[in-house]
Amino acid sequence: MSAHASDSMSFVVKKLPIAEDDAVEAAAWYDEQEPDAGLGDDFLNEVDAAVRALAESALIHRVRFAEVRRAPVRRFKFYGIYYLIREQEVFVIAVHHGRRHPRWLRERRRQIG
Repeated sequence: MSAHASDSMSFVVKKLPIAEDDAVEAAAWYDEQEPDAGLGDDFLNEVDAAVRALAESALIHRVRFAEVRRAPVRRFKFYGIYYLIREQEVFVIAVHHGRRHPRWLRERRRQIG
């Protein structure tokens, strides 16, 4: 086995319903800002792409606190996908703006254990 075996590790990604709600709320906000620009749909597409990518890239993002990692959302650089890794599974616990205080994440993190 190569020294980089973990690089090819594949995970099962599970997005919590509350994280899906986060993404939908943010998309609605973008649509309110510029109703005809389609930014809400663009945001949801970028979030979905970032979540799908975690199946292969979950280990590359650094731990922010208490095992919670943050993956960026391309094109919407202030937003992140917050997640935990448990064995072969990735649990997406939030989709939020990076300037928000992480206090709210602690309760969600406790739900995963």
